[in-house]
Amino acid sequence: MNLTELLKSIEINSSKPKKRLAELDEIEIKTIAYHSKEVTEDTLFVCIKGYETDGHNYAHHAVSQGATVLIVDHFIEDIDVLQLKVSDTREALAIASSNYFGNPSRAMSVFGVTATNGKTTIIGIIEEIFKTYQLKSGLIGTILVKMDKEIEMSRLTTPESYNLQQHFAKMRDREITHVSMEVSSSALELKRVYHTEFDVVAFMNISPEHIKLHKSFNAYFDAKASLIRNASKKSIAILNIDEPLLIPLEKETKAQVVTFGIDNQMGTIAVSDIRFSLGVPLFTVTIQNSFSTLSGKTIKPAIFDLEISVPGYHSIYNTLTALITGLVNDIPLDSVQRGIKNFRGVERRFHILYDKEFKVIDDLLLNQNNIDSCMETISHLDYNKLHLVHAIRGSNGPEHSTEIAESLVTWFHKMKIKKIILTTASSNVEKKDEVTTEELAAFLKVLSQNEIKVVLFEELEGALKSGVEQLGRNDILLISGAHSMDRGAEMTLELVKEIHPSVDYERINQVLENKFIGLDSLKVTERILKFSLEN
Repeated sequence: MNLTELLKSIEINSSKPKKRLAELDEIEIKTIAYHSKEVTEDTLFVCIKGYETDGHNYAHHAVSQGATVLIVDHFIEDIDVLQLKVSDTREALAIASSNYFGNPSRAMSVFGVTATNGKTTIIGIIEEIFKTYQLKSGLIGTILVKMDKEIEMSRLTTPESYNLQQHFAKMRDREITHVSMEVSSSALELKRVYHTEFDVVAFMNISPEHIKLHKSFNAYFDAKASLIRNASKKSIAILNIDEPLLIPLEKETKAQVVTFGIDNQMGTIAVSDIRFSLGVPLFTVTIQNSFSTLSGKTIKPAIFDLEISVPGYHSIYNTLTALITGLVNDIPLDSVQRGIKNFRGVERRFHILYDKEFKVIDDLLLNQNNIDSCMETISHLDYNKLHLVHAIRGSNGPEHSTEIAESLVTWFHKMKIKKIILTTASSNVEKKDEVTTEELAAFLKVLSQNEIKVVLFEELEGALKSGVEQLGRNDILLISGAHSMDRGAEMTLELVKEIHPSVDYERINQVLENKFIGLDSLKVTERILKFSLEN
């Protein structure tokens, strides 16, 4: 591609050596890279800064591999190729990437959601709505990237801008019309979604889970809020006004705003008459004020019931976000309702692995909101005893361990839980995620102070075996933890078959056959092929 076209909408402050714009028109670029190992002949290499590395340090290597033009935020000595200096190289990468692929996000309806909790579930519900209405759809999330009938595993919650635009381009070329994606705070701060044209954006909730990646809670909030604040006039923004911090954003965006709440009944949409059946909510939705769809049609006030298939009070919030997204995309209410009812949950998000003579549930329990949602949902279930196997999260510091332990203990007191099975899952984590002595000590200190009995295992399998052995009729086994528990579901279900041979093997094997998280690359490849053939 011609360099001038590639740089369209990018403000170049200066160049080295100095060149006129007309001269840039004579340079042809074959590809863009931000990682020096991906550079080939005639590459535009963009030097971006991350939390840990700086692409400027790899500029010489990029040139040696064939880069003919560099985009930098400061000139680099002893480099012979053209350097273009800009104020923000991440913005430049996002714009250049969009230009390179022909601005693909303009070719489809793109929904983006940001939240501390619930992003993966929300895009899962929306994907089910799109599928129910027989739309060709795509999904970009923490677990996987889906392009109609093709899927691949994700590396980041929100891909780097070049990879994101590449995904969009592939979707456009496959004639996909609707895309739903998770938008993380780090992606917003690092400009990964810059120059992406969102049609619908949503901000669901916020809690201090990822402050470590930002300077402060305010910086974390501002990063997430930028998805709403920067939304275009022709787009639609969805806000959960049960979150007080989100209410002012209604006046800080050019987008049409649609609000909802359960406790706060002043939104565009309100909820009432919540009933629970085995932990699964059924509720009444009232559209109190009219709002427009993306095509300009009017959604008028109405009252109707909404039935979902996944348990938990928090599921109402996730469902309302998906409901509004479906409606503003001009999908009829009956199709939206069927899509919501068809959604059965996603892996590691209150995922019910087995539900017959006893229940086995898998959840992350990464922060207070996540713990509250999970435990509140369990409190609505009918069960005898609750057994918890928890893999402590490493690399987050003893303060985080203390916070998680204190949140758990609050629920232990409410639910009269006296024991927890803990593991550091030493063989199931990378070196960087190992639990430190200080993190373990902080966790154990809180439990000791609250007289909670601890059974500690170094290895994950031993902890899971202990939990499975204790399962009695009508009991619940909850397995939880971050990446160290990713293989937990598979290991637990295999142990269930071994220790409780009378269980429903067919039901368990069906769950195992549909798993992606925690599998080795060969099994993931087999699952992807199976998914593609079946769909």
